Amino acid sequence: MRALFLAALLASLSASAEYTETQVTNGGSVKGKISYNGRAPAPKKITITKDPKICGTTRDDDTFIIGKDGGVKNVVVYLSDISSGKKMDADMKPVLDQKGCHYQPHVQVVPLHAMLQVKSSDPILHNVHSFLNGSTVINFAMPPQPGLVLTKKMDKPGGEQLKCDVHSFMTGGIFVASNPYFALTADDGTYEIKDVPPGTYSVATWHQAAGPLSGSVTVPAGGTATFDGKVR
Repeated sequence: MRALFLAALLASLSASAEYTETQVTNGGSVKGKISYNGRAPAPKKITITKDPKICGTTRDDDTFIIGKDGGVKNVVVYLSDISSGKKMDADMKPVLDQKGCHYQPHVQVVPLHAMLQVKSSDPILHNVHSFLNGSTVINFAMPPQPGLVLTKKMDKPGGEQLKCDVHSFMTGGIFVASNPYFALTADDGTYEIKDVPPGTYSVATWHQAAGPLSGSVTVPAGGTATFDGKVR
């Protein structure tokens, strides 16, 4: 009986922690820039020997994409503890493609419970493998079969590193968001999260290789809060 009570209590707490969609009045924004901490390294040159006709013979390592002024692209910035606000309007059937031995998009943010559509435009074998905190989430062999689409329901929030088990130089990331208050940094490292209800929130970052950042922001009604950070 006690076990049943505890299970019901945990289920209730989990349900109460879920994000609720409400109308946002006089919302504000969180904006800023994520930069590389220190002198930006030159992109590492990778020599490719596996499937060079499709993948090419060399490429720059795209784990870190750093602008001339140090801004870092493809960092997810998100509010981690917001419980209610605007509607989640991101695509519930996002697509992950493989073209020229690159993940496209290289990094994307998808909603919690989205049904990811995984496909390959390359006429070679790939194996899509993703990890959340070191544990496998996706592990799909993708043979060169036209029209093949494999699906995965994204039920675990957080950032997943992507890699191909056939081509070790193929990397990327998927961030599963439990609320719509996120942004992906642009080429120059800047971002903006809009329509935030006035209040104080925890803000955090995720990148496929860099360590996370965290902090607190207070968003004024109709105003802007700033969160900048450095990663490496």
